[in-house]
Amino acid sequence: MRFFLCLTSLLALLPGIVVAQHSVTTGTSGNWFDPANSGHGLQIEILDNSQALIVWYVYDETGQPMWLFGQGLIQGDTIRADLDRREGALFPPLFDPDDIEVERWGEIVFTQTGCDEATLDYQPVAAGFTAGNLELARLSRIDGQACQPLDGHDRKTSFSLANSSADFQPLFLDYPDGEEEFFELDSGFEPLPGPWSQRGGLRLTGSNRSDDLLMLWMRPLDGLEPETSYELTFEAQILSNEPDGCFGIGGSPGDSVYIKLGASTEQPEAVLEDSGLAGVPPTRRASIDLGQQSQPGEFALLAGTLANGQSPDLCGDPDRPWIRKRLSTRDQTYRATTDANGRLWVYVLSDSAFEGLTTWYLTELSVSLTRVDPTD
Repeated sequence: MRFFLCLTSLLALLPGIVVAQHSVTTGTSGNWFDPANSGHGLQIEILDNSQALIVWYVYDETGQPMWLFGQGLIQGDTIRADLDRREGALFPPLFDPDDIEVERWGEIVFTQTGCDEATLDYQPVAAGFTAGNLELARLSRIDGQACQPLDGHDRKTSFSLANSSADFQPLFLDYPDGEEEFFELDSGFEPLPGPWSQRGGLRLTGSNRSDDLLMLWMRPLDGLEPETSYELTFEAQILSNEPDGCFGIGGSPGDSVYIKLGASTEQPEAVLEDSGLAGVPPTRRASIDLGQQSQPGEFALLAGTLANGQSPDLCGDPDRPWIRKRLSTRDQTYRATTDANGRLWVYVLSDSAFEGLTTWYLTELSVSLTRVDPTD
């Protein structure tokens, strides 16, 4: 497998995402080649908004190295892209971008047929080249990605937060606008506490001073079929230091902080709700129905609480241990429909009735999807 092994070090490292499916997703990123024609091949990087960057390292009709570049649209298991050829410039320090000549070379269709298998059909328009197809195999994979069993689903995507934030974004809701400092709101990707300090995680911190505070991590899931209904199952791993059965103002710091999992076509955002009182700022509410504390919403399922199974004897102990806890919606039915670009927003949130300071970490999130008939 001689195909540009040295180029693998140039890959942009993507978040820790594992995908088991035959649709094109972030897990498709890597280098691909034809084992029967080793010595040339494709580098693929999955971008935002169902787009993919394609670079084909190959040779021209005279035997000279030729790099073909293009950005294509992801549609299910395929990427369609127009590729351009660039030439004319010299090696630095003589390089001048004005010397670059760009010529459309043709179109390619990359079709993923398995975790590590794909086909490539190409249709040149440039003179001196003929159409054809290749059977591709994966040469390299982004660190942290591997095929996983589908367990009857069409696709399974897992986000590991051990080494990066995986592009998750925080959102805080159900508090007066402008009172972020008073509510001690904070978030970030950082080393985990306790014995997991060599790994990272996504932290959310907030002090519930309004008897209702919602904290959320979210990110887009791209590469799905456009405007398609899916049945989803979620599984998350969190880190909590809140024992069972502790007492607190308004509720338990563990049992009264509810964890919900969900997905929606629309990105969750804050909308301002007028308090109706002079001098009282509006409240930041969710733009979609995420439920209310222990109650699920149209776009979020209740998966559990922050209570980590430790003895109430540890309540209030400043050295109480951090415990990993898995939460799942396997016994619940949840459906969501993608947008016109094949995107869903997935999220993990806490909805607190405990009127005090809460901190928890998200360490993993898995989403299993199965296409369904929306009329069923």
